[in-house]
Amino acid sequence: MMSKLNLSKPYHPVAILFPGLVIAQVIATVQVYFSNIELHRTVSNLFNAGYLTVPNVMAMNRLLDFGPAFWGALFFTCSIGAGISFGSMAAGWIWSRFCDRNRFVLFIFLSVWGGLLLIFNIHGMALYPTLYCALIAPILFILTVKWSMRSAISSTGRRGWLHIIPIPLLALLWFTQFDTELFVDLRDNLLLSNYVGKKFSHFYYKYTLYPAEAFKSLDQKLIRTCDLGDITNPELRHRLSTRLLAFDYLPVANTSRVDLKINQVGDHLVFSHDEQVIMKINAQQFFAEPQKALQKYSAEMDRNGAFRQFTFVSLLIVFPVLVYTLAHFVIYYLLAFFLSQKRAAIVASVLCLLIGIIVLVYFQTNRSHNIQDKNIADALDSEILSERIAALKFIQQKKMDIAAYRSYPGMLSSPYPQERYWLAAAMAFSKNPKSFSDLLLLLDDNNINVRCMAFNSLGAQKNRRAIKPIVDKIKLSHDWYSQSYAYRALRSLGWKQKKLP
Repeated sequence: MMSKLNLSKPYHPVAILFPGLVIAQVIATVQVYFSNIELHRTVSNLFNAGYLTVPNVMAMNRLLDFGPAFWGALFFTCSIGAGISFGSMAAGWIWSRFCDRNRFVLFIFLSVWGGLLLIFNIHGMALYPTLYCALIAPILFILTVKWSMRSAISSTGRRGWLHIIPIPLLALLWFTQFDTELFVDLRDNLLLSNYVGKKFSHFYYKYTLYPAEAFKSLDQKLIRTCDLGDITNPELRHRLSTRLLAFDYLPVANTSRVDLKINQVGDHLVFSHDEQVIMKINAQQFFAEPQKALQKYSAEMDRNGAFRQFTFVSLLIVFPVLVYTLAHFVIYYLLAFFLSQKRAAIVASVLCLLIGIIVLVYFQTNRSHNIQDKNIADALDSEILSERIAALKFIQQKKMDIAAYRSYPGMLSSPYPQERYWLAAAMAFSKNPKSFSDLLLLLDDNNINVRCMAFNSLGAQKNRRAIKPIVDKIKLSHDWYSQSYAYRALRSLGWKQKKLP
């Protein structure tokens, strides 16, 4: 007989977690939306000035839509939003269940919260990181304290620990797979290997640049704008323009806001932003080390350094916990119609642990492994995908010519996007003229990862004949992500911005 759920009480941590995620989503949507508007204004000014822009006009128009802001905001919601939410819930649970609501312990938690706010703002006021921390943390802490004694899952004793143990256990098991290729292999084996994973991957690459642009430092941006202000000396103005263009600081005129404004005061250049002086530098010193000076300016301007680090750590550690929690909630909710709530919670924890182990075994089994040089040709002809990819990785690492192998032509039409991706990566070091034309064909591949790697390899081949087709692709593409790879490939080929006719 089905047991009846008591929906009047928060019977799962998701009931407490959900408000934190909603708050994070609202803040993040506003953050990304205003970032998109600012980027649209910048790109519009550059396009009107005659520069090649990324995103291009077609992709730029989406910056003013609400959809990219909302879906892009999920990146912050599932990283920093989830990180602060889980941290606050853990603090509330520990203070309520194990510390008997001790005031000294509460003071410690408040100090940690205040310290996080201080770190976010130590280089100047950072509005959005402050909002995440100031709004989510106290609300989730209070909700956890208020409802911890009523939660069916957060029971005391050994049974309560059964719900927590699977998380660190799975973390330790997955840590055995950690290396420099982990995230790429996760993409290849867990996303590109199935329909649902491919849809998730497409969603990620479609919307990831919108939130990324919202908290990049100036030095991390692909294109920046600058204004040479009141510099009237023609020779100095020309030298500055040349140096700035070389580092993708594009001079624009008659615009109200730029990333960098340079004025001259005697022998010094004054770098400012929004009428605020950021730094002064001797003109000769700037021309001697322009990259170092521009990096210093970017660092002085950066307000989101700690925010980026916290977001990355949350994405690395907290996002898997969020996935586990949501999976646990779905399984628990289904089981609770047939079992008691406490038994449903325990069974859900065991099932989530088993699922995590099964996925780990599948992942580890399908990861490509190291092979020997003498086995390359046989591995490329293997019927096992992981062996073929291992051979392609080996060829790329050793900078061998993939076009010299008989399997090369057939791989170009492989049905597996991850295989075409590693083929494109290996083609970066091919001296065969056919590899150049084949890479141009891969620029039209239906998978964004393959297209991006094809751009990257064209840049690595250093064949300047690729400049024109890459520029054409940037102008005609609807995909901002691949445009960014195309632009970096142009720069690798020695191409520089100039005003277009």
